[in-house]
Amino acid sequence: MQKMSPAFSPDGRNVAYTTVGEHFEWDTWIVPAHGGEPRRWLQNASGLIWAGPHQVLFSKLETGKSPHMGIVSASENRVGERQVYMPADEPAMAHRSYPSPDGKWVLVVEMDHDHLMMPCRLVPMDGSSQGHQVGPPKAACLFGGWSSDGKWMYISSDSGGLSHIWRQRFPDGLPEQLTSGPTEEEGIAIAPDGRSFVTAVGLQNVSVWIHDGRGERQVSLEGNAGDPKFTPDGRKLCYRIKPKTPQDNRFSKQAGEVWMTDLEAASSAPVAAGFPANEYDISRDGQQVVMEADDGEGKPRLWLTSFERREPPHPIANVEGRQAKFGSGEIFFRATDGQGGGFAYRVRPDGTGLRKALQQPILTLIAVSPDNVWIVAWARLSGSASPAVYAFPLAGGTPVLLGDYVTMQWSADGSSLSVSDFLFAEGRTFIVPLPTGKLLPPVPAAGFLSEQDLAKLPGANRTDAFDAVPSFDPNVYAFSRYTVQRNLYRIPVP
Repeated sequence: MQKMSPAFSPDGRNVAYTTVGEHFEWDTWIVPAHGGEPRRWLQNASGLIWAGPHQVLFSKLETGKSPHMGIVSASENRVGERQVYMPADEPAMAHRSYPSPDGKWVLVVEMDHDHLMMPCRLVPMDGSSQGHQVGPPKAACLFGGWSSDGKWMYISSDSGGLSHIWRQRFPDGLPEQLTSGPTEEEGIAIAPDGRSFVTAVGLQNVSVWIHDGRGERQVSLEGNAGDPKFTPDGRKLCYRIKPKTPQDNRFSKQAGEVWMTDLEAASSAPVAAGFPANEYDISRDGQQVVMEADDGEGKPRLWLTSFERREPPHPIANVEGRQAKFGSGEIFFRATDGQGGGFAYRVRPDGTGLRKALQQPILTLIAVSPDNVWIVAWARLSGSASPAVYAFPLAGGTPVLLGDYVTMQWSADGSSLSVSDFLFAEGRTFIVPLPTGKLLPPVPAAGFLSEQDLAKLPGANRTDAFDAVPSFDPNVYAFSRYTVQRNLYRIPVP
């Protein structure tokens, strides 16, 4: 299982930690600190931390809704459970919480409804208000902490491009940056005397590689690169380059320039210099690129440009949304309907023909088949206990269950696809050739439940990369390669 957020019990005898199960269950397990058998302690409880000798804080998915996660307080046996903070928008998720020494306040690490990390939030322990954001504005916060006297809040923030440690005087002082430089810091453990903290300091790098008949070779040489996509003819490879260091699979949520490399000429250049995009996709004819980026008012817009670079990117008129995917002659994207629900929409590149692609609400738009027959999305069907990934027929009909968190991407000609699962096959992808006229491989009735299910697909080729994408030749694919070096350091507090 994937694990995160270890925490010592107040007596130091046990370590609690979070697991993410095969069906997106977020549970807390506990294990003796000196060794022994772990056991599941609290179900639907993640990021658990002690707020007192027998009082805990943890994150909980709201039952019966989309993955909407908030912070709750309870005794160790879960008696007296009550809500401390729930993000206003579904399916936003509050993942971590840090109680103040006096037990009256909580620092919260949260995602917005598009699963983008937000600044940390300070909320009252009694749940009487939604509190307010703290730390550098408009920057992702992943970890928090408090000085032993409760006078300072400590925050990790990627303000300025890299993840560094900041502090802010409680409750509403100005943020002060404590660490800087080319390395990044992950996690905060404040010393009891308040004179230092321990954090993981290191360097990360990601680059784009290609696998073909000549073996593997690095394609990107500039900065940190990821999110590779082939042009339809397979002769060029696009990817995004971003100035700040990636954070594992969160790369796709961080803005960067779209670049293109001519694989035959071995030359590279930006598609739109100076234009950072959160996501992008290539048209089926290989002539245009659609990019998702916020406008001057912070609204998510879809921008079009051509590979000829004759004109700067221009927004599609009257369209707001994220996760843009090119179909055949149309662009598909996810947007809200004005009432808080997320849906897949479709629009022509000139801005005409805007309409819902599906009546089924979705949480994430993953892929669109080259012929506009299938749309792959993470969604919660009516009556389902939890969300899953489905292939929805755009013409109507019964959706095909693919799995709990399957990712897919077709080659431009529809001859092959890449498929993986975030939960049980993280770090691996299968490239699958498709029979003529078939855009989906044979899918088990219960979806893909294990890596073995993926390996059984006819002609499946396993790669040790989570984001491998196919060319028109299933033996040619591109992928990202991460390198990480990190160690623990004690840093004095001025």
